[in-house]
Amino acid sequence: MTRCAGARITVLDENFIDILLPSTPAIRRYNMDQHFNARYGELLAENGLCFLVETFTGNSSTTILFDAGLTAPVVLHNAKLLGVDLHDVEALVLSHGHPDHFGGINGVLEAIGHPTPVIAHPDAFNPRMIVRPHTTLPMINIGLTREGITRSGGHLMEARGSIPLGPGLYTSGEMKTTAEFEFEAPAGRLCVHTDGNVEVDDINDHQVLGIDVEGQGLIVIDPCGHRGVVSSVQHMRELTGTDKVYGVMGGFHTGHAGISSNRIDKTADALAELQPKLIAPMHCSGFPMKKAVAEAAPDAFQLVTAGTVLTIGDVPPVTRVWR
Repeated sequence: MTRCAGARITVLDENFIDILLPSTPAIRRYNMDQHFNARYGELLAENGLCFLVETFTGNSSTTILFDAGLTAPVVLHNAKLLGVDLHDVEALVLSHGHPDHFGGINGVLEAIGHPTPVIAHPDAFNPRMIVRPHTTLPMINIGLTREGITRSGGHLMEARGSIPLGPGLYTSGEMKTTAEFEFEAPAGRLCVHTDGNVEVDDINDHQVLGIDVEGQGLIVIDPCGHRGVVSSVQHMRELTGTDKVYGVMGGFHTGHAGISSNRIDKTADALAELQPKLIAPMHCSGFPMKKAVAEAAPDAFQLVTAGTVLTIGDVPPVTRVWR
């Protein structure tokens, strides 16, 4: 498989903002200088994820969105402050049918302003619910419809397998959990299949993004860790044929009540063994996971919040400015 020469990842939506984190040559942050400056303005954060991913090879580039945040207003507000022109987006990849990842999709597609491929697993549209001892949350993905995406300018590509999006840029397609300690998951998730049967929701629609950068290695963005982030990394290594891992980032799904310290510690240790330059637990990872990664791989651990811009490999200078 081909590789790209470089990649730039801009976090348009994430659970947290931290204006005290310093920038580095490879990690540019929206910090106090912008946040308290009336010329720019304050970023917003919410319980969601949205990444702008740009890859570069020679004179060509590919620009996609990975997920659409919890709400469109937050994504659009942050994109404006960060100087991101959403009209440049060539495709939108939906990681899975949970509202903190698809919630802004219709508004974001409208803001893109041109017909846009939307890559999603067909099971993302199955009605799903969460059953708790004290309540049931029915149809948690009620806002995700094929009709809504079409009305907003999206053109669905429903696929169970991997989709190549450009040189070195791939969706994972369906994945399996392969690390034994990652089978642990929150209980009470159900879905209604197309045949009408109600079954445990295995979240088969969950997929990750892989970026294979020449001379640097593989970057895996796992937005919610439903297959286990270690299993996701292994899947993408096999898919791309690239053993070297540059970075792993996203939601590791270890912040839920009932997730054991055993899974957290083994996840951190397994990621550290890959010796990446970047490990960034975000979104649903939880504080214990961040602490475990910071201890297991202190040189690789990074806090990546809303407004962070990461560059890897051969990337043109950023022409946009903070707005």
